[in-house]
Amino acid sequence: MFLREYKRACIGTGLRTATEWFNFLPEFLEGTTSFWFERQTEKLKGSWNDITKALVKEFSVKNVYQNLMLELSQLKQGALESVREYKERTMTL
Repeated sequence: MFLREYKRACIGTGLRTATEWFNFLPEFLEGTTSFWFERQTEKLKGSWNDITKALVKEFSVKNVYQNLMLELSQLKQGALESVREYKERTMTL
C-alpha cells in the first residue's frame, strides 16, 4: 500500500521514472525500513523493481508481526530514560 501511494505521489509531483522514484525513496523510509534499506546490496539498491519486490517480501504482514515481536522482546528502558519517555518510545512501535 505504501509503495502504491508513494508512486502516485511521485507521479503527481512530476517524478515519472523508476530512477526518480528510487532516488527519493530513502527520504520516506523510517526506522526499521530505513535500516533495512541501508543494509541491502548495491545491486539491489539500484533497481526500483528489485527493491520494491524485496520490500514487499520483507515487510509482509507475517514478517512485520514477527519483527515487531522480536523488537518488543528486546526493548529495554534506557539507564537515563524516564518511565514516560520509555512508554512514549514503546508506543511508537
